[in-house]
Amino acid sequence: MRSPSRRLALPLALIAASLIAATPAMAQGGMGGMGGMGGGMGGMGGGGMGGRGGPPMDDTPAPTGPIGPRDMKPISLKKFDAAVESMFRAADADHNGIVTLAEFNQVVTARRDTIIRARFKAIDTNHNGQIDEGEFIAWQAKLGSAALSENGGGEFAEITPDSIGPVLGDGERDDALAAAVEPLNAVVIAKANTDYDAGMSLPELLAYEHARFDKADTDKDGTLSRDEIDKLMPGRRGGPGGFGGPPPRR
Repeated sequence: MRSPSRRLALPLALIAASLIAATPAMAQGGMGGMGGMGGGMGGMGGGGMGGRGGPPMDDTPAPTGPIGPRDMKPISLKKFDAAVESMFRAADADHNGIVTLAEFNQVVTARRDTIIRARFKAIDTNHNGQIDEGEFIAWQAKLGSAALSENGGGEFAEITPDSIGPVLGDGERDDALAAAVEPLNAVVIAKANTDYDAGMSLPELLAYEHARFDKADTDKDGTLSRDEIDKLMPGRRGGPGGFGGPPPRR
């Protein structure tokens, strides 16, 4: 008659062999706490109780929600001057290095005419050079409730410019730089023309704008920070992190 210990030995051996055959990874964990079994018990795939089932899980929570806006890079005097010069070049229609009031008015009028003609073309859907009642009503209908407002609005509500701002490049938007530079208009031309000749030169405009830069640069580090521009142009900043409103039309 077999002893109880011999009767139990065979089933236990068979069970152990079947488990090892079914899950070879168990053998890799050894006696280090059964580190196999898909990464180990207690580690849930992270090496488990001292085993070698795999790298530990990174329990750092994943970021949720939108990433916050980056801080604005300070505006250097070099970048400021480049914006001022681009504004001067846009106003100097005859490229003689002098901007007169007559020349400025000519440039502004041409820009205004371009906007008006583009608006007319958009309303004149049959392109016959005339706007009839149906086309006008259809255009007003596109404005929705804004059509009832004297201020207008919607797709065609473009403000005709009466000043010239910095030329920032195709598709480039830099509200902070546009806020730092005072747009060119008749008053600026008169104030910057310190020698009272026929017009304003680029050095005169740069000297005029530098006074604005120096006043805004309160810490005198040669750059304009976001906070310094906020104080220079209160109300321009559209929320935390930057200038959020649409840039001024140029």
